[in-house]
Amino acid sequence: FSGLGIHPLPHPQAKTNGKFVGSEKCESCHEPSYKIWKKTGHARAYATLADLDPPRNYDPECISCHVVGWHPTKYFPYESGYLSLRETPKMINVGCEDCHGPGEAHCEAEMGKDKALQAKLRKAVAISAKEAADPTSSKHNCYTCHDGDNSPDFDFKTYWPQVEHYEK
Repeated sequence: FSGLGIHPLPHPQAKTNGKFVGSEKCESCHEPSYKIWKKTGHARAYATLADLDPPRNYDPECISCHVVGWHPTKYFPYESGYLSLRETPKMINVGCEDCHGPGEAHCEAEMGKDKALQAKLRKAVAISAKEAADPTSSKHNCYTCHDGDNSPDFDFKTYWPQVEHYEK
């Protein structure tokens, strides 16, 4: 994308959350949530672009909502996010970190013994149904991608049960 003048910028949560790690990294600790995700259209979002005629998987306006690590409304990548299918294949599709933010620090903390840090980072990556449904939420919410132009039939109450997952 550098030929288009598009360069990765730091993610707003990078200081707290670290880098993007990809959804597969989440599976070992969050298997029930990962299984729910795998059954959703989010887990196949990249293919919906690649399989179009003509393909749209090189269009920044499209991939910004179909990969991990892009700003969904300003169409630029974040550092450690998706660059290309060849360079960052683990960042295709709408993954865990699209809603929960970068997961590196959370993953590292969970491997340690610092309970206070674990609690802080669990809170940093958590998003409630209320936040997901609120277009004005400061957390990434469904409406950042499911807007009137790209998803005119989107209804939160209909779609939320398909992606809903909670863990204690």
